[in-house]
Amino acid sequence: MATFGRSGSRSGLQVFLPGKAMVISLAVAIVAAMGVDGHMHGHGGRAVNYHSLGVASKRVHPLGYTVNSETFRSDALSLQPGEVAFTDPHKSTLQFPTPGGKYAITRFSAEVVDEFGASVPLSEVYLHHWLVFNQNRPNLGVCPGFLTYNFGIGAESRGTPLEYPSGYGWVAHSDDPWGINLHVLRTVGLEVDTNYSQAVKECIECWPGKGKSCKTAGFDCCKDGSFCPTDGSVSDAKKYYFQYSLEYTTNLAAIVPVHGIVLDASNCQIETNIEGNDVNPWSETTHSWKSPISGNIVFSVGHLHNAGKNIKLSINNQVICTTEPVYGTEEGKAGNEKGYLVANPGCENAAKVEAGDKITVRSQYWVRTGEDPTGSGLPGGFHGGVMSYFYLAIDQGSLRDATGDAVTHPEAIVFETFEDRIV
Repeated sequence: MATFGRSGSRSGLQVFLPGKAMVISLAVAIVAAMGVDGHMHGHGGRAVNYHSLGVASKRVHPLGYTVNSETFRSDALSLQPGEVAFTDPHKSTLQFPTPGGKYAITRFSAEVVDEFGASVPLSEVYLHHWLVFNQNRPNLGVCPGFLTYNFGIGAESRGTPLEYPSGYGWVAHSDDPWGINLHVLRTVGLEVDTNYSQAVKECIECWPGKGKSCKTAGFDCCKDGSFCPTDGSVSDAKKYYFQYSLEYTTNLAAIVPVHGIVLDASNCQIETNIEGNDVNPWSETTHSWKSPISGNIVFSVGHLHNAGKNIKLSINNQVICTTEPVYGTEEGKAGNEKGYLVANPGCENAAKVEAGDKITVRSQYWVRTGEDPTGSGLPGGFHGGVMSYFYLAIDQGSLRDATGDAVTHPEAIVFETFEDRIV
């Protein structure tokens, strides 16, 4: 059986076969763009500093513990029309609460704002993704690089902040080091060849284009400081800010700590290009793993891009969570931008997974040319750089290995590709 796992340095995805090991071509491409610790920064990336706004509040949760809130903001990101910003998580250190010692994060929300603190619509600055890394404790999923993130993800951030069920939280320490990979694109004044929607699609899906050296849609077409083609109708640079808020509690006795797990339906390709198909209009991406542990899944949420219909998480072929994207309906309205994916609702689960169970993630995207029935305002057909992730939160105390013993070294967990056997 092929075993897919992260190396000790979390910088490689290997296929282990009897008597030999080889690194699959995907891993070669990923590792070439990574540092030795597995964070993706070969594309370059700017350094951005962050600071607290000094805005803090407290409230008492219905379960009796005190919830604190603090908001943070980046230094200014000055963007020209069509410009891409892509930050290096090693150079961009986030500020987090420092109550002293341990605390539990219960909610994480984020968005792009202007110099007055007003929400900026996706139609002006597209928030492709934001991935927050704890340098000491990546998530327990199978994939290296970008997908070791602890919190994220993208355009759905306003509509789908990460919020754990009541009584659960991600336990951090005041001394933890945090970094961020932020990817935003200013999509005003774009050059139009066919129609503006197509121009937006090619920009936010990171297609090759005028002034770009890349040949295939993907992150190579969206390097820091690169540009989507523009027509000169807008010429001014403008300052934007990434702003995020955390809710947390220091009353750890009231909180059940969780581990995060990220699973990618493309089996760690991070993003994929899907071809247009007028005969079979729904493109499906799916992968299954054999669970190495038993435990209680308390929360799960999928991540898709525009043109996504749904993404499903299943255990032994039984669906336990379906994320169906919400698309906006108001032109230029931050949080409800017409034609943009604005939310990816998740599930508060009470699901049990056993060691040896089959875990499957399956997504569907619309790829027929013409109008997209999902609610996406982007033209159909080929889509570049799509993603199909599921984020799971699992009760730390419930983790057991295949022998039933408590998992004392969760960082050593290895997921295997599930192989269906026909008897």
